[in-house]
Amino acid sequence: MKLYSTILFIVFCTTYLNSQITTDTLDISEIAIRITLPNQINETSGVAYYKNALYTFNDSGGNAEIYKLDINDGKILQTIKIREATNVDWEEITLKDDTLYIGDFGNNLGNRRDLTIYSIKLPYDSISKNLEVPLINKFYFTFEDQKDFKNRGYQKTNFDCEAFVYDQGKLHLFTKQWGNNQTTHYLLNIPKKNGSTAIAKKMESFNTECVITGASLYKNELFFIGYTPNGLAYLWKFKDFKNGYFFNGKAKKILLGLTAELSQTEGIEVHENNVYITGEEMNYSLFQTPPTLYILNKSEL
Repeated sequence: MKLYSTILFIVFCTTYLNSQITTDTLDISEIAIRITLPNQINETSGVAYYKNALYTFNDSGGNAEIYKLDINDGKILQTIKIREATNVDWEEITLKDDTLYIGDFGNNLGNRRDLTIYSIKLPYDSISKNLEVPLINKFYFTFEDQKDFKNRGYQKTNFDCEAFVYDQGKLHLFTKQWGNNQTTHYLLNIPKKNGSTAIAKKMESFNTECVITGASLYKNELFFIGYTPNGLAYLWKFKDFKNGYFFNGKAKKILLGLTAELSQTEGIEVHENNVYITGEEMNYSLFQTPPTLYILNKSEL
């Protein structure tokens, strides 16, 4: 473990010695509770907290289902099937009260014209293990500055997206920019009419130096989770921002470890004193990691 920590420290210092951004490093494997998730959610891609339970899902090509998890052991308590929904490439979920928004906006090739957001009411008072619920709303959106929808090849586009949050009646999207390892913040008004198409307005960009795979907004602090192409997992924290812009305040970047050991970090949710991070299964010849849930204290960040 000492050698592992030393390697992380050297990489961290070499990369960010001249940066103006506040930086830190944490060995998440030592400070967090680690829970192996069921194989049924081996491609968990986002996480949300509601009424002492966690909710997650599988990404690209999975069933159109949300899974309610026991917050203590990660076991599946309930499977919620969504009528009239399709999982093309679900990547993120976010909550407003009991309304769950589901982002079907994974776009690795940059050529999707059907970026979609679904919403449902969470049936939190039901004890049934298997439920089917209707959609409240389904709408489409496009990024206002995307003019070219040609297939750019796998993981080359700057119009992939895996993160969004709800705030003050609007959705805030954050792109996963394979081309430059940055993220762009877009503002999206939620249409009232089912089946409408909305335009995501470009607000600001930020050099995260990693691809962003999840976001959480809690009490005026914004959190990102992500990783670099060479497998370093990072957490970003933003605070003291103003006027609907998240990147004009203070920023802190935290190195968490290697995805080869942690799993591929995909989802983040912050609630009260806890930070919940989910990672999908990684299965390569040299290393294998199961789908994983990490729980750590927010005071560590």
